[in-house]
Amino acid sequence: MTDLFEAEPTSTTSLDMRRLQRRKRRATRRKFTLVATAIGLVVLALGGSVAYNFFASLSSGSAAVEDYEGTGQGTVQVVISSGDTGAQIAQTLYDAGVVASTAAFIQAYNDNPDSASIQAGYYFMHREMSASAAVLQLLDPDYRDLRTITVVEGKTLDTYYQKIADLTDYTKEEVEEAAQDTEALGLPEEADGNLEGWLFPSTYSFNPGVTPTDVLAKMVSTTVDVLERNGVAEENWEEILTVASLVEREARLDKDRPLIAGVIYNRLAIDMPLQLDSTIHYFAPSDSVFTDEDDRAVDNPYNTYLYAGLPPGPIAGPGEASIQAAVSPAENDYLYFVTVNLTTGKTKYAETYEEHLQNVAQLQQWYAKNSDSSD
Repeated sequence: MTDLFEAEPTSTTSLDMRRLQRRKRRATRRKFTLVATAIGLVVLALGGSVAYNFFASLSSGSAAVEDYEGTGQGTVQVVISSGDTGAQIAQTLYDAGVVASTAAFIQAYNDNPDSASIQAGYYFMHREMSASAAVLQLLDPDYRDLRTITVVEGKTLDTYYQKIADLTDYTKEEVEEAAQDTEALGLPEEADGNLEGWLFPSTYSFNPGVTPTDVLAKMVSTTVDVLERNGVAEENWEEILTVASLVEREARLDKDRPLIAGVIYNRLAIDMPLQLDSTIHYFAPSDSVFTDEDDRAVDNPYNTYLYAGLPPGPIAGPGEASIQAAVSPAENDYLYFVTVNLTTGKTKYAETYEEHLQNVAQLQQWYAKNSDSSD
């Protein structure tokens, strides 16, 4: 019993030490928890601040895109290439000093629904323009730097060559030289190397620096386009252009084109000479609308008084209306026609030679009264 009560008792001092150690451990854990919480709050606050500043900078940046005001000043030429995107156009304008920044132009480009219709070419722009004004100017054809040529129907190569020379600042002789390279012009084999009738009369626009070859090739390709659009088979291209050129030179009014084409086909069908003064004037140009016996006696393959059938090729540049008449002539039994009033273009048709002579007499009467004011 004495041994049981004599065991070493737990001292107050050791108990206090253990309690103190437990308190320290709990305090340490609380301290780490508080520090971790504080750090988390700081990180969260910093993250929110960074995110806010990031989005705020985006917002303020878009509102502060550098841009000029107004329509600018001075003039500078810029070139927009085929297939250029809005960003590429923006860089071109920025490099030329037209816009203050590419970002401003891209924004204006995207805001304008017509921007996609901006065409490739040379443009006159102002320096230091607002981006929106630059977009509008690129959409305005008046600011394009173009070389324009208009060639009318019924003229021959000589006239067209002079027009092209005037447009390109080349000499007429240089244009004629370019015309010899028919392969470079894309002239179809059916033409047999002859450009007559293959230079489609129309209005064309070209960029600065255009060459005679550029113009001639465009006119030839337009002729091909017109023939294809009107359903002409390739093997008939030359024949249709030849008939159309005769119609072009003979018809004064659009309504007469199919009728005259009908007369031509009617004569061809019975192997009757066409007897057209226009073919005489092709190889013997004259200011007179008439021909005489000496003219009609000249031995020339284009003389349709001497030779039946179509002439060797076109005698002028026919327009689309004449091509359409050659494709779809009026169906009739007429073998003759004559314009009886050279002022109004009134034309009469006949099935017999006797009827035709009566119509010719009307022309002679008109001419006797109006010869002073006529051709």
